[in-house]
Amino acid sequence: MIKLAIIISFIFFSIVNFDSHAAVSSNQVINGLLKDIKVAQRKLVSSQKTLNKVRSKLAEKVRVQEQKVIKLRDQAAVSQRLQDEKTLSLQQLQARLKSWNEQNQYQQNILSRFNHNISKQPFSAQVPATEKLAWLSEHLATINHKMVPTWQTKRIVMPTGELQSAKILALGPVTWYVDNLANNAGFVTLIESEDPTAANLYKAELTLSSQDSAGLIELMNTGAGMISFDPTLTRAFQINGQKESLIDHIGKGGIWIFPIVFFGIFALIIALAKTIQFVRLPKLIPAFNERFAQLEKITKADDKASAIQALLVQAKGMQAQLVEIARHCDIGQKRDDRLFANLLSNKHKLDYWLGAIAITAAVSPLLGLLGTVSGMIETFKLMTLFGAGDPAAVSGGISQALVTTELGLVVAIPALLLHALLSRRVKTYYGELESCGVNLSQLEIEQ
Repeated sequence: MIKLAIIISFIFFSIVNFDSHAAVSSNQVINGLLKDIKVAQRKLVSSQKTLNKVRSKLAEKVRVQEQKVIKLRDQAAVSQRLQDEKTLSLQQLQARLKSWNEQNQYQQNILSRFNHNISKQPFSAQVPATEKLAWLSEHLATINHKMVPTWQTKRIVMPTGELQSAKILALGPVTWYVDNLANNAGFVTLIESEDPTAANLYKAELTLSSQDSAGLIELMNTGAGMISFDPTLTRAFQINGQKESLIDHIGKGGIWIFPIVFFGIFALIIALAKTIQFVRLPKLIPAFNERFAQLEKITKADDKASAIQALLVQAKGMQAQLVEIARHCDIGQKRDDRLFANLLSNKHKLDYWLGAIAITAAVSPLLGLLGTVSGMIETFKLMTLFGAGDPAAVSGGISQALVTTELGLVVAIPALLLHALLSRRVKTYYGELESCGVNLSQLEIEQ
């Protein structure tokens, strides 16, 4: 039993010692592993830093080499193009030169058209491209100035005709000026110069009142003030500048204006002469036949004779001629023929020259149309030579061509009205005269 106890005790202590040694060994192993891991991490970080440095150097070298490759490619392309150009034929070189010239001409035309739309004055053929570009730069600077308006010193043609320097302020399409010497202000417009590279001149269009001028002067001096605004956006100045006299307007019609004016004056003279003739015609005795028939009822011979003589004395002019024919001719074919002949003669006198007024009313519009057609032909000839790139020039030629039609209608319409009025007057007067003649043909009149 004692041996058994001793053996059990020995085994127990052995197990206890083994567990303690095992515990000590596992802790050492863990600590060793942790140290190895830390060492490995430090080596890894160091290796990564080394790799990054090497990678950056390699990337820089690769970038430099890529740039060299790009330059070499460009040089190779240039060399290849030069080599290709050497192998090009003369015809191909001429075609390429023609294409470049067309491109240059296209750019020049765009710039010239832009200048024409802005200043209404195209570039001349002698203006070099450098001056055109300089003008374009100046125009762009002007646009920039309009976006940020400031007072500028410009040359202005004053209403008196004097050229002097004054301050101007442009806000959009409206431009004001201030003359410190005369202490006044007003509106100005740009004067288009024939030379697009010349300095711009301005023209004083309207001088403001002293109160409005004071507002502009205060704005220039202090930066704040009340100013007057043109609601027409300078169109009123343009309309005022386009006013022309009647002679200038008629002169635009060309050579066909002269026959139209001649026919108009001719018709006017005839109308005045016929009006004077009709005004001077004696008035016809109204109801002459009825009044004469009533006198026939008077029984006393002396009273009847004196009454008839008084009535006959009242008849004047053409009516008196008819009465004289009736008094000196018996009732019959002879009296009728003479009365009819006298009526025809009087009708011819009344209608004399009225046909010329009718001819004027008919011919004047045709002459106007002829002038318009001639003007349109000349306009289309100009369009054929110079093109239709400027609608304003084409419309201006058409408007001038239409002046003849306008003047033809101006002459024809009054002539037509005058002919109608005078013809109506002739018809009325002759109708009364004819009625009197018809009644006199069967009336007994004692001689």
